Amino acid sequence: MKHLKIKINSLEFDGETILKDIDFTLNKTDRISIVWANWAWKTTLLKILTWEITNYDWSIDNVWNLNLWYLKQIHSNDENKLVRDELKGAFSDIIETEEKLEKIEKEMQKNPSDLNLIEEYTSLLEVFNNIWWNEFNNKIHNVASWIWIFELLEKKLNEISWWQRTKVALAKVLLESPDILFLDEPTNFIDMWSVEWLESFLQNKWKSGYVIISHDREFLDKTCDKTYEVQPKRGITYYHTNYTWYLEERERIEKKKMENYKREQEFIEKEEKLIDRFRAWSRAWWAKSREKALDRRDEITPPYIPQKPKFFFNFSWDLPDKVMTFKECFIGRTEPLFYINEVVLYKKQRIWIVWENWVWKSTFLKTIMRELEVLDWQFIRWKWIKIWYYSQFHEELKKDKTVRENFELAWINYPEQNLIWLIKHYLFEREDLDKKVSDLSGWQTSKLLFAILGQKEYNLLILDEPTNHLDYDTRESLEQSLKEFEWSILFISHDRYFVNKLATNIWFITNNELSVSYWNYEDYRYKLEFNLDMDMSLFDEEAELNLVLEEKLGEKEFKRLKNKFKDWKKRK
Repeated sequence: MKHLKIKINSLEFDGETILKDIDFTLNKTDRISIVWANWAWKTTLLKILTWEITNYDWSIDNVWNLNLWYLKQIHSNDENKLVRDELKGAFSDIIETEEKLEKIEKEMQKNPSDLNLIEEYTSLLEVFNNIWWNEFNNKIHNVASWIWIFELLEKKLNEISWWQRTKVALAKVLLESPDILFLDEPTNFIDMWSVEWLESFLQNKWKSGYVIISHDREFLDKTCDKTYEVQPKRGITYYHTNYTWYLEERERIEKKKMENYKREQEFIEKEEKLIDRFRAWSRAWWAKSREKALDRRDEITPPYIPQKPKFFFNFSWDLPDKVMTFKECFIGRTEPLFYINEVVLYKKQRIWIVWENWVWKSTFLKTIMRELEVLDWQFIRWKWIKIWYYSQFHEELKKDKTVRENFELAWINYPEQNLIWLIKHYLFEREDLDKKVSDLSGWQTSKLLFAILGQKEYNLLILDEPTNHLDYDTRESLEQSLKEFEWSILFISHDRYFVNKLATNIWFITNNELSVSYWNYEDYRYKLEFNLDMDMSLFDEEAELNLVLEEKLGEKEFKRLKNKFKDWKKRK
């Protein structure tokens, strides 16, 4: 079978060991996720596997010449290129033929009577036309239709959004049809329906292998059957499971490692006390012998226990049962975008908002925060409400200012020791206080905004893509803290794992009207699939399937549903 044989002895940057002792085989049909913290150099590993980085102690054997393709987090550098031309770049034979034709055309202008040139040009043009119409255009149109970017083909890259660019990059990769895909955060900046399309495509239509880096845990669960864990300055641990089962297996293995490590440390401590006791007496020879035996023992490396941040959310006053009410109103700026018949936000609800496009999302959030007025009829909001808004683009932060200055600009003037104590809960160090925000990584910037906003008192949280840039453990900590928040939460997210853990209700727009569904995303999607009432919950308070469903669906489908959601229930 075609495969890559990978051996990385050591990779260092500025004298610091980044990766070491990595040795594995990547087969053509493998479907692997690479997981762990942002700072564990997962992207660096992908660049090594695709030969973008070569300055290290390594060996990679490409058996049977596998064709590889790497989808980066940042895509095309040519902003003025048409989407069609960007996709055309997937066809090297087309580009080479075009270049040859242009070269011959220039020669023909100099020698118009050269029959050999005319014959070569005619022959090449015939091949080019066959490729162009029969292969190139058809493939581009098919893939563009599959991934819903057909209407973008004649637009420039700088005229489309980031999530549309991600879909363009995905389309280009699919047109290449490589033996192995390397996908670095493929679900960033694309909407949930596109994520599900890609998920289904990889599961059902893609016949080759892939390696994925993604913080979308649901996406990893459904597309990958192997999980490779990268640990800082260590090798890779291999788990032949998807992401959810990897978590359980890792916990079991790391617990065993810790027990072995503690026993080893207790033994070493006991031996060292004995050696010290007899070193200076008549049995010094015995002590020396024990010391040599101790030195010859293989050292047990302590298990890597990652630090997890702690999130704080301050509550402000009690809330009434009804926090806000929309009744028979239109949402829009100057023209209506969608209609709300009657929707109420109740105390302690955690509402996931499903949005169809950026304009709708932005307009609705601004209306809730009273930056825009409803276009008609009634929007009632409790007068003592205090809103805590988290923006996915971190507009609340001044990027040219330091961390310390951003706290001061938010009127948080703590003594330095208190400030250090605070930021350490978000895994910052003392020296980070004087770093500019522009020098922080994406995940550090996200945590800084949480640290600042979390010092103020609020009774309604509005979160716009709060898990973007956060690693797995940080997301888990955030989920737990939000579940403990006493009042109400409105949030927008394309992280289905996060939604399923947090949501108590869903506000979604269909046929230009806002409607309500109970419980979470899996519940919502299933009800869409089987045309069930949205005001019916699939689960009761103990996360058991609602027995009323058995009458509606029949015994066979009820059992299938129960089996489908058993992993979800375990996570819940």
